Amino acid sequence: MTIEMKKESTKIENLLSTLLTTLDEQIFFSELSKFFKSEIACDEIIINLAHEDGSCRIVSKNAKAVKNAKRVSKGLGAVGHVIKSKRAYFSNNVQRDPLFASTKEENSHSELCVPMIIDGVIIGTISFKGNNEEVNFKKEDINTVLEGLNAIQKPLKNMKMYLSAKFLNESLKQKIEEKDHELKNSVPGVNLSRSTTQEKEIIGKSEIMQELLIAVDRVAASDVNSYMAGETGVGKEMIARRIHCRSERKNHAFIVVDCSMGNDDYLEAEIFGKEEVDAVRGFRVKKGALEAANGGTIFINNIEKMPVKVQARLMSFINDLAYSRVGTHEKLRSNVRIIAASAHNMKERVEEGTFREDLFYNLSTIGLRVPSLRERKSDIEVLANHFLNLGKSAETQKSMSPGVVKLLEDYNWPGNVRELQSIMERAYVLSPGMIVERDHLADSIKVEQQEINEEKEEIRVFREMTLGEIEREHICHTLEHLGGNKTKTAKVLGITVKTLYNKLHSYGMIEAKEA
Repeated sequence: MTIEMKKESTKIENLLSTLLTTLDEQIFFSELSKFFKSEIACDEIIINLAHEDGSCRIVSKNAKAVKNAKRVSKGLGAVGHVIKSKRAYFSNNVQRDPLFASTKEENSHSELCVPMIIDGVIIGTISFKGNNEEVNFKKEDINTVLEGLNAIQKPLKNMKMYLSAKFLNESLKQKIEEKDHELKNSVPGVNLSRSTTQEKEIIGKSEIMQELLIAVDRVAASDVNSYMAGETGVGKEMIARRIHCRSERKNHAFIVVDCSMGNDDYLEAEIFGKEEVDAVRGFRVKKGALEAANGGTIFINNIEKMPVKVQARLMSFINDLAYSRVGTHEKLRSNVRIIAASAHNMKERVEEGTFREDLFYNLSTIGLRVPSLRERKSDIEVLANHFLNLGKSAETQKSMSPGVVKLLEDYNWPGNVRELQSIMERAYVLSPGMIVERDHLADSIKVEQQEINEEKEEIRVFREMTLGEIEREHICHTLEHLGGNKTKTAKVLGITVKTLYNKLHSYGMIEAKEA
């Protein structure tokens, strides 16, 4: 055994010895942080605990315990994605990664997030962060973390049992408090605890968006299933939310199911629910979307990724309005409206045989197409201003220079509205004054504009010109580029200001007295 292997073995043994003697989650996860900080090069290491409802909370940051941290909602950021999918994820450019749009920090460059899974149950995640371009993660780092976790399975199992009991007690306590509150405030025939989904403002004055919203409101007035086509990031979920909030189902639940999250079994349980006997928690019933949304609406996004087995079960439900939870044959009934969406051509998926034809046509009783941002350029400026100052007070609001607006309107927007929001939030932070300039925009926009300019330069048609004409054109272009500043123009051209004035006078651009 080499010296390095002996050192690593000793580190693991010391960690095992420490973790087996404590069930204090603050100490346990702080010691775990110290170990992995020495294994993976990073600027920050954060451990989150996962709760049954999919939410999470920080328990350790940089090997220091974090007490009474607030819970982060289900599905947010890389941590939410990893908890849902139970798979590790890393990005070496979080500023451009849509997965980090809701949680990214301005100085963050890279992040690796690995799940802590014991007997198929995820108890938390370990996140490694880099704040500069020198810190980059790779697949080998995932293997290193997983090997470390495998080496400490026994203390992790002990912690899993402890957390299961603790979370169960917390859940029971919360339910008792909620019931007491409900009984104290209840009025016969009125349910004061019911909450409704809030409609979000959809910004768009372009003709194509106005036509879409008129169609959306017509769909809301009906009560049939519908299907939405549109690229990633165009706002399909917001459209579905508007349909729900303007329908007769508005006082019931609006549930979102994303078919790109998790494996086949996970997705089946998310939609239809599940009954199981857990060795720690006993008999458990997990409500599915069909049960939770009874009377309301289910929005199924990325429908093209729905497994064939789940497609068959969903088709059966649409026909019979009845279903059973995973693990039981007891029939349940639910009255829901289904809105499906995809960024792909579903007719091609049907022709390929990867998606059931009968299910597609049942879901697409009414079809809608949400336009890309490229198709509604007249909305870009108002959307950009909205995202730039979203949540800001009147005194702290900023504006954009004309050059910035032009760049935004010329950009291709592969990430659509979601990308625009991310870029404007970033621009607000990077702009030291009250005006957002070109330099405050993301590099992707500036690079694309440079490529467009280079292409224009390449296709410029040759024409015969004298040296004098070439000189005049170059002087005029330089002057225009520098906003008419003659002092700067003369400096760039390598001539005196007086010479520049004389040349402009000879071109008939200024009066003699100015020259």
